[in-house]
Amino acid sequence: MEALRVCFEIALVIAPHIGYGAQYVEIHRTRSIEGYAPVVSLILLTSNTLRVYYYIGNRFLFALLCQAIVGIAVHGVLLLKVLEVHVQQVVRAQLSELYNGSSAAVIATAAEEAPTGAAASDAAVGVAAGKQDPAAGDGDDTTPSPQTEVPAVEWPTSSSEAYNGLVSSGETPPLSAPPVGIKSVASKFLLLLFFIEDCIEAHLLRHTPLQFACNYVITAALALGTVLLYYLSIGRVWKYAADVVGYTALGIEALLVLPQILRNARRGSTEGLSMLLILTWVGGDVVKVTYFIYAKQSLPFILCGCFQALLDIVVVAQLIYYRFISKRESELYVEGEVSG
Repeated sequence: MEALRVCFEIALVIAPHIGYGAQYVEIHRTRSIEGYAPVVSLILLTSNTLRVYYYIGNRFLFALLCQAIVGIAVHGVLLLKVLEVHVQQVVRAQLSELYNGSSAAVIATAAEEAPTGAAASDAAVGVAAGKQDPAAGDGDDTTPSPQTEVPAVEWPTSSSEAYNGLVSSGETPPLSAPPVGIKSVASKFLLLLFFIEDCIEAHLLRHTPLQFACNYVITAALALGTVLLYYLSIGRVWKYAADVVGYTALGIEALLVLPQILRNARRGSTEGLSMLLILTWVGGDVVKVTYFIYAKQSLPFILCGCFQALLDIVVVAQLIYYRFISKRESELYVEGEVSG
């Protein structure tokens, strides 16, 4: 029984990070970060760091401490890879823009020199036209010449003018779309989440790998000093002071899947997201919650695990919809267009 418990605790340390190893390989192979939300790793790096600090004030299961330490290493390396690939993408884009600009300058120079020969050709055509039979000008001149300018079409400047024109001509105007009302609270909240994710990700991707590593070390050291000062002051008079750090760490960790859900919804796809990572999320959280309840761990761990399992269900639903249902609907639509 003891050997089984040890094996389970070893799996508890290693298993949650296997999927992120697969995601690292996927990013390295494709040289793209489009499918993965780097904010996920930033959340886990932050929460695992705070969980280590939580252990100082509340000695929870040692295997969970080891899990947090391994998580710091895994997500630190994964974020460095994400930033490395992003820097390479930016450099390639800048080189491509520079190349396109140089090509455009060459084409513009050639275009400036080209009219010299074209002008001589136009002059020759004009002389030949002047030598034609004068009687030819007495005929009906209704056929436009190639040089005749076509009058520009006058488009209505507003939708109301177009509507009035259709009514006066006896045509039935098309039905306009119903006016859009006030957006629902859910839509506004979703837009707010998109905005927050964009801000965090944009700030993260502005760093080079070296800058990010230095910033993390400095921030972690300052946070450690703050937590120790908090334990030495508040912790002496309030026995639940350490739980505040625990709830903060696990509350941040509970949101780890949310950025990925937002990215999937925005892209309308789960391509680029490792299937093994999704399986790791689902299986790991189910086993984790079960073990937390069995081992009677602190309430923050149980609540965090339950919330994560709920978000995992959303990711699985997105996976099924985007990779199977939506894809099948697109194939049926294309088949209908071809047969029609």
